[in-house]
Amino acid sequence: MTSNRQPPLRAKEKYGYGIGAMGEGFAYNLVTSFFMVYCTDVLGVAAGFMATLFFFARLWDAANDPIMGTITENVRTSWGKNRPWIALGALLNAIVIIFMFFPGLSNLKDPRFIVAVLYVLFDMTYTIIDVPYYAYAAAFSDLRERDAIATVPRILGGIAAIGIPALTLPVVERLGGGRDAIGYYRWTLILMVMYVACALIASFCMKNREVVRQEKKFTLMDTLRIIRKNDQLLILVAVFVLAFASITMTTSVALYYFKYVWLNPNAYSLFALTAGAGMGIGLLSYTFLAKKLSRRRIFIFSLASPIAGYLLMYLISTLSKNVYVMLPAVILTVGGFGFLGILSSVFMVDTVDYGEWKLGCRSENINFSMLTLIGKFAGAIAGLLTGWGLQLGGYVSTREDIMGLAGSAASIPAQPASVSAALNILMFAVPPFILAAALLLYLKGYKLHGKFMEQITGELAEKRAKTTE
Repeated sequence: MTSNRQPPLRAKEKYGYGIGAMGEGFAYNLVTSFFMVYCTDVLGVAAGFMATLFFFARLWDAANDPIMGTITENVRTSWGKNRPWIALGALLNAIVIIFMFFPGLSNLKDPRFIVAVLYVLFDMTYTIIDVPYYAYAAAFSDLRERDAIATVPRILGGIAAIGIPALTLPVVERLGGGRDAIGYYRWTLILMVMYVACALIASFCMKNREVVRQEKKFTLMDTLRIIRKNDQLLILVAVFVLAFASITMTTSVALYYFKYVWLNPNAYSLFALTAGAGMGIGLLSYTFLAKKLSRRRIFIFSLASPIAGYLLMYLISTLSKNVYVMLPAVILTVGGFGFLGILSSVFMVDTVDYGEWKLGCRSENINFSMLTLIGKFAGAIAGLLTGWGLQLGGYVSTREDIMGLAGSAASIPAQPASVSAALNILMFAVPPFILAAALLLYLKGYKLHGKFMEQITGELAEKRAKTTE
């Protein structure tokens, strides 16, 4: 293992790399926010089936994350160990997503099998791009450059997080002329072209960077040992799984909530736009707050403010069905999640340093494969709770030919009163409970901050200096 001298981070590299996150956001937010409601309200698939599919598909696919981390850690090309996978992964992932929203699925008598296959393929191909993409942040030895390279993708990815939930329903109705299957497909085609273009830009703007040249070839058993022995990595994974499960659950439930509790599905677009703005506020203010506060304090705030926000949203919803009145509480809730996107990358780099300090080998892509695993486990938990919460609440799935025109009040099928009760619990009670568990686990178990982290980085710097003499 030998240390490398690095060129400084330039604007072209920083922003070109960040554009890749925008493309990923087009794909990820389309699928996580709308695929479940597309299946239940366009294809007529039962919510309980979707919940079970999300849970087991993502648990199965989680095995691909350390495998992909191992592959990218070992493979060296003239483009480096990360850049080729980003272009290839985006192309494969985009093709799968196009088939997920292919209008012919609505004509199948029972689309469950093909839905399950396509969803598993989505997760597997998304891993190909996501693991090497976010592992790139660990290729910077300078802590300020790490923060910069981790912040820009989250900000640009936040544009997709704002735009996709806010725009999808009205765009689908416009492009489909009232036929959701056609509207979703045309919108997907547009987004996937932009997705691949963004990935190609990122690949060309990135450089072949490494903090140290790792000569060791990792086996899958090495990967599992590295993960198992890095106790701070395991704690961080558990904390972020819980934290991201809460926001993923909110985005999954919100469309159902406004459609079937408020009987106003159009309110979802404004809710999503405000939520995206709140997340953007968190993303943009991180750099300023990081100069004033420790990462630990920012992280505690990022979990505490949504807990208060969920409770405030519930109180407002019981008094008024006016979405404008709820918007300040939405910003309070989602603003904290904006910090989490950046901190997940920054903290993951810390676990890379910790693993190098503790185990004597640096495993950037292996550790960062856990970010994809975090998203999948979070989605699995959120999908399971959402789908089975709806199923147990008596939710009735519908097909497009029954619903008619999407988004109109007349097209909303009647649901049992128990569905409203279930949606209120899923929307306002479960997420803050999950966040409280994440905060408790972080306070009790995560130690990579303060003097201990300074000790680790100092000792690593001395070790690297000796290898370059």
